Amino acid sequence: MDDKVVSNQRSRRALWVGLGVWIVIAGLVALFAIGGPSEQSPAASRILNQRVPAVVGTTMDDEHFDIDQHRGQWVAINFFATWCPGCVLEHPELVAFDKQAQANGAAQLVSIVFNDSADNVTEFFDKNGGDWPILQQPGLAVDFQVAQLPETFLVAPDGTVTHRFQGQVTAQLLWDAIDSVSRP
Repeated sequence: MDDKVVSNQRSRRALWVGLGVWIVIAGLVALFAIGGPSEQSPAASRILNQRVPAVVGTTMDDEHFDIDQHRGQWVAINFFATWCPGCVLEHPELVAFDKQAQANGAAQLVSIVFNDSADNVTEFFDKNGGDWPILQQPGLAVDFQVAQLPETFLVAPDGTVTHRFQGQVTAQLLWDAIDSVSRP
């Protein structure tokens, strides 16, 4: 075979392989970076229907937080980062959820920072609002098996993890999930 023909075949093959790799990488980046709205059922997890892992620490406001002090009310645990587009998009919904939760006392929101700096988080909350506990506890992502950001868990008043939402949540989605468990 002619060296030029062999060279062209190799170039074409390399182009197709490179294109395939690029498509796979682009898909993974979109999946992990953007996450979509969580209109579907909660995602499966080994911690569902189990006692919530310990969520204890000092908040970014230097307050003590212990999830066990919130027995008797729902707790929404949101894993986020300021560099995550889906997290930025869902933030107004979390602000709305928190305002309703503070007004009726039925729920507490807590955010867990994932791979982000305290300065970025402080600036983000100053600019976008939100007045709930924020923890920088990297090990919690492992305890909760966080697969992508944003990711939110609902913990029932008895301390049982009832829901896991991968991707963006809305205030209504969280309240609907709470209502679905609270109804007799």
